[in-house]
Amino acid sequence: MVPRPAAPAPLAVVQTLVNTRELLEHRDDLSTPAGLVAWAESEGLPCPARPTEADLTRMRRFREALRQFLGNAEGAASVLNGELARTGTRPLLRAGPPAADFIGDATTPLDTAITRVLAAVVTTSLDGSLRRLKTCAAEDCLWAFYDRSPNAVSRWCETSVCGARHKMRAYRARQAAGRTAD
Repeated sequence: MVPRPAAPAPLAVVQTLVNTRELLEHRDDLSTPAGLVAWAESEGLPCPARPTEADLTRMRRFREALRQFLGNAEGAASVLNGELARTGTRPLLRAGPPAADFIGDATTPLDTAITRVLAAVVTTSLDGSLRRLKTCAAEDCLWAFYDRSPNAVSRWCETSVCGARHKMRAYRARQAAGRTAD
């Protein structure tokens, strides 16, 4: 599913990582080493030539923590903070206009890739744009989308799909409640 235009840089890398798992279609691009390599290459990120099962497990855990973090779930930040500590991700100030780059104590290509994703999360959380990257409110979807609405109040990745299903379920529940009250 590609319901909305992609998030702008640097949030696009976060969005594509979260969307490597599509719940509605039961698809997980990070279920195989080739899937992890393909995602990393598509984002211009380093990746182990032969990712191990431990690499896949770590990336899936990281991805799901990002998904939960975007949905404001409790506990997700602890996984992300753990990755910040593990990779040694930290800002590196530079001269010129206010800005910072991020570096890490990467010991593996996977550490470097995770550092770059974390740098995007930290940078955009500081400038406020991270609040526009959300997960769909439909529990069976949770697709990451960039909210371009003026007040950043969108709830659904696609109103005509997930929003419509939610509204139809609510309508049916009201109808069923009305029948039982008679």
